[in-house]
Amino acid sequence: MDWLFADGVAPFSLALMLMFGLGIIEIISLFLGFSFSSHHGLPDLHHPDVHVDLDASHSVLGWLQIGRAPLLILLILFLLGFGLSGVILQHFAAQFLGGFSHAGVIAVPSTIIGLYHMNIGGRLVHKYLPKDETQSISKNSFIGQTVTITTGHAQLGQPAEAKFQDQFGQMHYVMVEPDEADYSFNEGSTALIIRQDGEIYRVVPNIDYLLAKTRSQQ
Repeated sequence: MDWLFADGVAPFSLALMLMFGLGIIEIISLFLGFSFSSHHGLPDLHHPDVHVDLDASHSVLGWLQIGRAPLLILLILFLLGFGLSGVILQHFAAQFLGGFSHAGVIAVPSTIIGLYHMNIGGRLVHKYLPKDETQSISKNSFIGQTVTITTGHAQLGQPAEAKFQDQFGQMHYVMVEPDEADYSFNEGSTALIIRQDGEIYRVVPNIDYLLAKTRSQQ
């Protein structure tokens, strides 16, 4: 099995190791009573975003299922497709060409396979994980909701993932972007949704932020 860590194969083996590592982290987090993949507590472990409107035919983010399934699960799906296809392709290269191909050459088809695996797996996660459609608010009601940035740094031209909980206790995940270049939001900060722009929800600082800023200027 030493060939798994040869120069041409090592990047793909490392991707598989990272995938297993993330899986172990997720399992440990479950025992501790929370889940990284779901971004919220254990009771909602199998409930990814249900209502984010990402049209796969019009959006790269939508095609990659970002916002429709937890980001950690999507990352694991990509790493599995990328790593496993890379190892298999290098195995065939060694069998038929007498040696491993350059990792950069194999990385091209492996990345494509990984992205397709992410797309297909994300669709299955979104489709089959339990969700409650009867007690949920309309996507039109997302306007006016206060969200918390969960992953990334939101700035103009660079959306980030955010979440909020509706009156039914349902957790929603959306991709948000500031409405103006003057605003940016770090992970853990809150913002107010004011409108929808395709699959992206535009946000501004919430009222608490604005009040605090006003007091500091007095």
